[in-house]
Amino acid sequence: MGIENHTETIAVEIQRRAPIFIFCDHASNAIPQELNDLGLPEDILQTHIAWDIGAEALTDALGDMLDASVLKSCFSRLVVDVNRSVESKDVIPQVSDQIPVPGNQMLDIAGRAARIERFHEAYHGRLSAALDHACLAGRPFVVSIHSFTKRLMGAAEDRIWPIGLLWREDEPSARAVIDHLHRETGWPIGDNEPYDARVFNYSVDRHVGPRGLPHITLEVRQDMIGNSEGVYRIVHLLAGAILHAARLAGVHIGTDVTQ
Repeated sequence: MGIENHTETIAVEIQRRAPIFIFCDHASNAIPQELNDLGLPEDILQTHIAWDIGAEALTDALGDMLDASVLKSCFSRLVVDVNRSVESKDVIPQVSDQIPVPGNQMLDIAGRAARIERFHEAYHGRLSAALDHACLAGRPFVVSIHSFTKRLMGAAEDRIWPIGLLWREDEPSARAVIDHLHRETGWPIGDNEPYDARVFNYSVDRHVGPRGLPHITLEVRQDMIGNSEGVYRIVHLLAGAILHAARLAGVHIGTDVTQ
């Protein structure tokens, strides 16, 4: 069991013993009451534009299995996308996957700045502090978790990768996980697919790379983790891959951490 600390609307953090730190930028689709659901109906808020479907369940399950510390966001990416820089036009998206977000379209400069300070900077403050705490006991292996929709609006084809690894600074750890997953499954594993971390991977670039920590960014297709059975299957697969990569990176993983 970990020590669980809550900060309303910003993040949930659980501290555990193993030298593994897992964080999830888009764990929640929650929108503060005063923002009136950003003018969107409930069915839209359940789709991938509001959060990374299945990512929170996967983060929780991996944290439990690996005895890893965890930090998760507590608000929708439509409120503020914390995996974008504050200069990005998509940090408060006016349109997401061709769906207009009314509550973001008339936001003035002061309102934009206030929302960024309240959510974006507060979240990154929590993430930075959590990583600093994780580093006190040594050099942790860091895992950033995202999920992606099987097909974007208007796309001609499905995305073929059940799992993708995004990398820029720590290619060896990504390669270790890609090779492990391919050996175990025979699946096509995305290599900087469906997104390319050499183009952007803001949270990792801001916090993990500058600390020189070994790390991976996981993208799991949402239909693979859309229910408890899928999460169970994928978490067992990923746990072994993460332990393999962490050990290759020289992170000391005790024998009591098993997959």
